[in-house]
Amino acid sequence: MNSPQWVLSTFQLVVALLGAAGASLGALFYFRRVRMDRPAVGRFNGRDVLILFTLLAILPAFYLLVPRWALESLLVITYMSALSIGFTPLLRPVALWLGIGLLIGADLWLGQHALGTVWGWQVFWTENSLIVMLAAISVANLYVQGGMQLRHVAWFAAGLAIYDSIFTIGFPITNLLVRDFVGYPLFPAMGMRISFNEAIVGLGDLLVYAAFTIAAYKAYGKRALQIAVTLILIFGAAMPTLSGLLINYIDARLDVIIPAQTWFGPAAIVCYFWMRRHYGPERTMKEYLASTDAVRREPPAPPTIPAEPAPEAVKPVSA
Repeated sequence: MNSPQWVLSTFQLVVALLGAAGASLGALFYFRRVRMDRPAVGRFNGRDVLILFTLLAILPAFYLLVPRWALESLLVITYMSALSIGFTPLLRPVALWLGIGLLIGADLWLGQHALGTVWGWQVFWTENSLIVMLAAISVANLYVQGGMQLRHVAWFAAGLAIYDSIFTIGFPITNLLVRDFVGYPLFPAMGMRISFNEAIVGLGDLLVYAAFTIAAYKAYGKRALQIAVTLILIFGAAMPTLSGLLINYIDARLDVIIPAQTWFGPAAIVCYFWMRRHYGPERTMKEYLASTDAVRREPPAPPTIPAEPAPEAVKPVSA
């Protein structure tokens, strides 16, 4: 039985808000408390953003051209790398690789054995969403701590807005890929299923929200952070979802596909130029660490050694 449009939009709104808020606040929590020792990406420039955009843009081609076993192997390597880079500073090697192995192994098993029931789908989506969320938080911090600036994230979001408009609205390739490949292990999206309806937020969207949040905070501080999170929740989650009440974003199976960057990309560009005009040049990572916005941990005080009591004066012995 088909659900009414307002039910589907409400369902997608909840999932989109959880995804956008989780990626943004999770990345911020990590950014303020964890320093990656030596980010391998170096200093970002426009060429790096173009390479990143190209990698995400050609990802759908792998689903169409690569055999399933090769695709899953590639995704396993990708997620292992992302999770290990982000959580090496937090965990010992044994705990790190045991945790990564359990997360990825459970996703592979659930994707092959647990999708016969709605309950199985919900467990799969919960576990898969956790991996995708952790990967987005990890990679966003790698980029921003490695030199990515707010302007890079804004232009990256604008590029995805054009891409989404073409391949989700103009030529619904993204919709077809989701319909045919959703349920594959390590699917690059977070989401949830109710009955036969699915609400999905892509890994690229989560990565943009996480990076935009911490890049704004790094660049201009707490006030910019508040503006960035507000824009993400409105233009990244609410507007794309609620527009489904007016614009049909639903495919033949009633899966809800929202081209979020079509809304958020323009807002991100406008926000960047506004902040640049009002706050001036962006802070570098070094300048951020020297500011009062950076969380500082005082070094542990050296242990105090109790002073030895002074020896008592020796009384002279009278003759």
